Formats: sequence, C-alpha cells, structure tokens
Amino acid sequence: MIPGAIKKISGELSELRSILREIPPMEVLEVIQNLWSRYTPSPSGKCVSGVDSGYNYLEMRGYIIYLVDGAYVNSCGGSDGDIKVGILASEVDPESYLSYLSISIEAEMAKRAMDSSEIVAVDGSLISKLGFLIRRALYMMDDNSPDAVNRLVKALAELSTKDSHRFVFISKNSVSRDLIRTYFPQSYKAFRTDFYYLSRYTIEPGYTKPLIIGGGEGIQGALSIVEQAKKLSGASSLYIAVSYIRLKAGGPIMRIEIPLRSSENAEEVIRDVMEGIAGDDTGYPLVLKVADKLARVSSRDMDRIKRILGLGSEEQAWEAAKAL
Repeated sequence: MIPGAIKKISGELSELRSILREIPPMEVLEVIQNLWSRYTPSPSGKCVSGVDSGYNYLEMRGYIIYLVDGAYVNSCGGSDGDIKVGILASEVDPESYLSYLSISIEAEMAKRAMDSSEIVAVDGSLISKLGFLIRRALYMMDDNSPDAVNRLVKALAELSTKDSHRFVFISKNSVSRDLIRTYFPQSYKAFRTDFYYLSRYTIEPGYTKPLIIGGGEGIQGALSIVEQAKKLSGASSLYIAVSYIRLKAGGPIMRIEIPLRSSENAEEVIRDVMEGIAGDDTGYPLVLKVADKLARVSSRDMDRIKRILGLGSEEQAWEAAKAL
C-alpha cells in the first residue's frame, strides 16, 4: 500500500462504514420476517449426489487451449466424472463457450447420478443455466451448434421433470432480487439483493415461502425463460420453485431452485430436500463441496497440459503483450 494511503481514503472508509451499518426500511424487514418459515431439518439419511463442473484455459498466440471437467459424488458411496479438452480460435469468447460445455457435462453427470441417488443436487441456478442457453448460447455458436444447444435445453428440462422432486439446483451466492421485486415491484431497484437481507436479518434455520415460476405466474424475466424451455423441450408442464434456505442456526443462506411438474406441495418438497441435504457441520451440502474440489481445474493442471502438448516454450497471449 502506498505511504499515507489510509489517510487519503479515510473519508471513503467512513462512508463505507455507514453503508455497512445501515438499517433497511421497516417494510423490507417485515417482508423478510413474514416470508421466513423457521424449520430445523433432521437429516433423512437419503442417498444424495452433488454435481459440479469447472474449466480453465490458456490463451496462446492465435488459439486457446481449454479443459472442462465435471463430477458427481454420492453420499452413499461412489462417484464419476468426465473431461473435455480442445482448442478454440482466439476470436472465440472462451467464457461463453466453456460455460456451455460445463452445463453439458453437468447434465450428463446428473443423468448418471440418478440411478444411485434419491436427491441430485447441482451447483448453480437452473434458471440462469437455461437463460444462458436460450438467450446467449443459441446466438454465439457456429452454424451447426443451435441444434446441440436445443438438445441440451431439452435434456435439462427432461431430467428436471422426469422425477421432479429428486433434483435441486443450489446457489451459495446470488445477486437476484426476486423476493424484493415480487413485493416491491415499483421500487425494487433501490434495494439490495435477497441474499443481503436474508443473510443479515435472519439467523434461524428455515426457508422462505416458495416463489413458483411457470404456468403464467412468476417474475417476468424468469417466467419467459421457463416457458421457452418448456416449449423447446416439449415438456407438458414445467414449474420452478425458488426458495432461500438455511440448514443450521447461523449457517449460510442458499438459494435453491426445484423443478416441478406441478406447483402443488412445493413447501413439502422444499422441506424434504432440506432434510436430504442437511447434516454437515458447515450448513452446506458436503457432496457439493467434494464435487467442487474434484471438478476444479487449477493453473497447475493447465501447466501440465501445456507440458504434455510440448508447449513449454510457447508464450501465452498476455506474455507476448507484455513484451511489446
């Protein structure tokens, strides 16, 4: 840090401190308290699989080398994984393309996990994954890929509705304001995220009353994604129940999205899922932590790939730019 830095930014730090100590409007606190259902889940001992994926890449001069892998881990024993490696032209956006491959591998892992699992927990948001595929992937791929994207949307929808209560998508972070937007539709942009309020102003284990998206009901943007996914997949019905949960007192808030064939009994399904994934001391599903560790692709992994390919002396793009 530069000499005298703290003194120079003391005014900004004071402003930040006041923001962190702010008390939200009373109407927001009332909504949060009214939506929060206190519930302490008892671990059910069900066989639960956690699914996650990861990717990394090297930007070389003129091309990009990538590695994508995915894994599932079962609480009753057993695991599996898959991996893809390849080369992209340097003009291709690697983040978008590799996000598509990650979702593809996750769908395959979830399918494999079904046979040995009573609940399959997938890292991330189903709505976000479907939205990415429908709104971005369809238009960024080459001429032969839209069919592949449509098949992936269909595969996700079919997996989600084949035995709907068995799948749950879990996000440990989210910038969504779905709850705030639902109850303050005219002024929601002036408020912070659902995660912010629930993390700071609840502490007990429990869940928020579910928001049902589908059948013409729900937040408009998310509803459009769900209806498009339903149409592309040919599913007779598709609903997504959204809730925020905490498994133990003082534990982390998580956003869960549970695909359903019917909007009935959503709270019962949420409690059943909570009992299935409860039990770890941290309040976060252990199978997802292990799957995340297995699927993570480190810089060291990419260095190994680079050496195996005989590219030890090849400059990466950023290294070449530094030399200019």
